[in-house]
Formats: sequence, C-alpha cells, structure tokens
Amino acid sequence: MQLTERPKIISVTSIVCIVLILLSFPLLFTPSIKRLGDFVPLILGVIITLQFVSIIGVWYMKKWGVQFFVVTFFARVMTFMLLNLFGFRFYFNITYSCIAIIIFLVHYKKMNDNL
Repeated sequence: MQLTERPKIISVTSIVCIVLILLSFPLLFTPSIKRLGDFVPLILGVIITLQFVSIIGVWYMKKWGVQFFVVTFFARVMTFMLLNLFGFRFYFNITYSCIAIIIFLVHYKKMNDNL
C-alpha cells in the first residue's frame, strides 16, 4: 500500500473544519433549537457527528471522507432549510463548506480508495 503525503492545504482546511464543527456542538443545546421539536437536536447532532467523521476521513486522505463530507453538507443544508434556520450560521456554513469541498476535490485523485 502506497502512502500519500497529505498536502498542507488539506491539513489546514481539515483543522479549520474540525474547529468549526466542534464550535457548532453548543448549537444543539440552545433553547431556540429545543423549541423546534424533540428530535431536532438529535438530527442536528447526528449530522454534526457525521461531518466530524468525514473530516477525519479526509485527514487520513481517504476518498470516502470527501464523499461523506459532501453528503453531510447537503444533509445539513437541507435540514437547516426545512427548519427555516436562515441566518449567519447557515450562510457561514455554506461558505466554509463550499471552500473545503473545492479544496478536497482538487486533491481527490491523490487520495486512497481503501478504507
């Protein structure tokens, strides 16, 4: 198995994404989210956790990490749209995720197919 060296831009982007994902966990405990329904914090918690797992996959230069990040990005956007949570957090999430997706896709061919 050939080991691919991780580009520095992937390292920086992954670290920034990890920090932003960890900062989004307190969102689950805000009263405004709890007022939306009993299962809303659960759904958002699952999406945030899966996004964290996908970034770990990208960190280890796995193609499934990029694919999973794209899927969780769309799941998060659709969830925010369905819950009518348009605000700074929504647009900021779209912006940093799109930038990360572009960077990840540029280096996609260098990534490993295996788990």
